[in-house]
Amino acid sequence: MIKGVSIVLCTYNGKSRLDTTLRHLVAQKIRIPCELIFVDNASDDGSKLYAEEWWLNFGVSSIDFRSFKQMTPGKSYAQDLGYAKATYEYILVCDDDNWLCETYIQTAFEIMESNDHIGALGGWCEAEFENKKPLWFDQYSKYYAVSKQGKRSGDITNKKGCLYGAGMVIRKSHWLELKLLGFEHLLSCRKGNSLSSGGDTEYSYALRLLGYSIWYDERLYFKHFMSQARLNFDYLSRLRLGMVDSNFILWPYLDFLRNKYQSRNEFLKVAVNMIPVLMFKKSIDLMVGNYEKRERAKHYFKVWKYRLLHYSLYKKNHETIKLWIAQR
Repeated sequence: MIKGVSIVLCTYNGKSRLDTTLRHLVAQKIRIPCELIFVDNASDDGSKLYAEEWWLNFGVSSIDFRSFKQMTPGKSYAQDLGYAKATYEYILVCDDDNWLCETYIQTAFEIMESNDHIGALGGWCEAEFENKKPLWFDQYSKYYAVSKQGKRSGDITNKKGCLYGAGMVIRKSHWLELKLLGFEHLLSCRKGNSLSSGGDTEYSYALRLLGYSIWYDERLYFKHFMSQARLNFDYLSRLRLGMVDSNFILWPYLDFLRNKYQSRNEFLKVAVNMIPVLMFKKSIDLMVGNYEKRERAKHYFKVWKYRLLHYSLYKKNHETIKLWIAQR
């Protein structure tokens, strides 16, 4: 593969967020080949045309620009298109609300070059608020992917074990390796206004199953723009419940990594054991508890429902992963 960095920026109706994000990209201090692959994921706000005109007026010669449209809804599909179009070995995922520090791309390139065993590399971010920061935000910032991903720079494979997608760097050769094995995402990630997520976690787990490491480096810093529309408890609740759904889909990955397999009887046994807590404590929390107790109760009920009714989906996903793992 050609050494350099391909920035993959996917958006759904992100026109209003693009100006500042693109300005941070053109401000990058780089000494390497670099390109920006812009993917519009079925937007209807003119995002693609806006990005093309913006780059024509303000783009820099050090970063090549190409844009594409992915009409299949789902961020994972948009990213796959971007990865397929990428010219260079290192692919950097930059969301439409990520403002990278000016050394991000060059530093990421150097880190990846220094260690062939790194499968995915991530950094950390702070929130940049459209208006005033809510008093409750710090308590729930992890749900918005605003956090450090390790206590110190280095290998976090056996610690956090995965990365959030914002600012993540992967290798195109690994993506091609997975495709050759028959890997397909179990999660489509976010579609339109839905708040499902987890595609970045799934990719981290897939790389670990191939034997690669997950890495964190505190030199990779960016700001994550928080629009006012996202900063309310209704949105946060939807976000958390979407994560419960995604995490269930990813259970088979964790079981493969732990060399275990859950039978139908184990699913049902756990579900039965959950009933006393569900009937009393969690039911009361759901009715009269504070926000956090209600959210934890919703989580508990959802997990119980998956345990009780959806073993077939767990088994199907386990078999899907097993098929491509067997091709290694």
